[in-house]
Amino acid sequence: MAHAPTQHAIRDEVSRLQACALFAPGAELDRMLPRHIESHVMLGDSLQENRDYLLFDDLVLLPLLQDEHAELASVVRAVTGPQLCLDVRVMLGEVLADEAVAAEVIAQVLADDRLSVAERRVALVALTKLRGARLAEALIQGALPHTETAILPTPAPNLLFARDLWAPVGDAIALGWPRHRARFRDGILSRAIVTHHPQFAGVRVIDLRDANADPEICLEGGDVLNAAPNLVLVGFGPRTTERAARLLAERLPTDVEVLGVRLPLRRATMHLDTLLTFIDTRAVLAYLPAFDPHSRDDERCEVVDLRTGRALGCNLPAILGERLWGLQVVPCGDADPVAAQREQWTDGANAVCLAPGRIVLYKRNTWTLRALNRAGFEVLTPQQFVANSELLLQGDRRVVVAVGGAELSRGRGGPRCLTLPVARAV
Repeated sequence: MAHAPTQHAIRDEVSRLQACALFAPGAELDRMLPRHIESHVMLGDSLQENRDYLLFDDLVLLPLLQDEHAELASVVRAVTGPQLCLDVRVMLGEVLADEAVAAEVIAQVLADDRLSVAERRVALVALTKLRGARLAEALIQGALPHTETAILPTPAPNLLFARDLWAPVGDAIALGWPRHRARFRDGILSRAIVTHHPQFAGVRVIDLRDANADPEICLEGGDVLNAAPNLVLVGFGPRTTERAARLLAERLPTDVEVLGVRLPLRRATMHLDTLLTFIDTRAVLAYLPAFDPHSRDDERCEVVDLRTGRALGCNLPAILGERLWGLQVVPCGDADPVAAQREQWTDGANAVCLAPGRIVLYKRNTWTLRALNRAGFEVLTPQQFVANSELLLQGDRRVVVAVGGAELSRGRGGPRCLTLPVARAV
């Protein structure tokens, strides 16, 4: 197993990555069927929620998606080094090599209420025979890897978006629970990794469900942004509940200001990081209509101080500017009203920082790349960055690495969604 890095802290969104986790996509994506991409189905004369909906917008072409993900991973690895570019899939296999951990995880997975008593019995027998990486593959694919016999209701393709598995906050890891049924298994597997993998030995865990199993305590990592060492943003709405956001604020040190951002209940705004991400020490990339007081109520965010309950308005970039002097705001879609909506949908505001002023974004978001270029960011290919990474990480140079995302974006997630920082320079 990998050893924990000497520092384990995420105190902002932009300091140089020291360790980062990703989830290498595999056969689970080829097990998705048309019924898995329908949010609702007709039952009799009524339209009802599809219990097997997996949150993707389309079936993906796995070889191309794997190429795109490998390209992103090569960029991250050029910054962290190969030893600290971690694979969630591998870490899961390592913790499931332990018999007691494996038994605990299997029992939790089989609590899925879509399984009949008979199906649960068959799955228990089959899964108990597996250990380590083979058990991990069965739980990820929902099928026995050596026979491809389905033993669980669905695969677990959303593990691809590793950011949501847990939320690094300062020197701690915040654990909540996924809100959507499609990520029920993700919650179990991620908790097993944080609890049992030596990579996280000694790390303080803020378990928001440690005292109860309240279904309203749901938190995903895409809603948590470390704006500064003493300022944390927590979005709540489609995926993270307000109750979980307030509970997290209570558990953080009292000298940390915690701002809650109420998100529109829309598919396009599932997490806060689909609307705003940090791209330099005092710079953000933002989808501006979400923070405009003139936008429609169902398209606009509202900001609140989670400790005092005081309403702060809707203009989050301006609110951040009051706290982070001289904040630069780069508009998603170059502020064009049509391009902004289209590129926000394809993760144009979802950048991840490799180091201050060095970011990654999908190359399909051409209007946003143009806005970044105008703001002083040189647009590079992944190959250019990897070949010259040490030079490009020196000084004050600003670059945006434009990676492929035609297939990755079908799952509704961008470069920040796909990467889970474990440690940044402090």
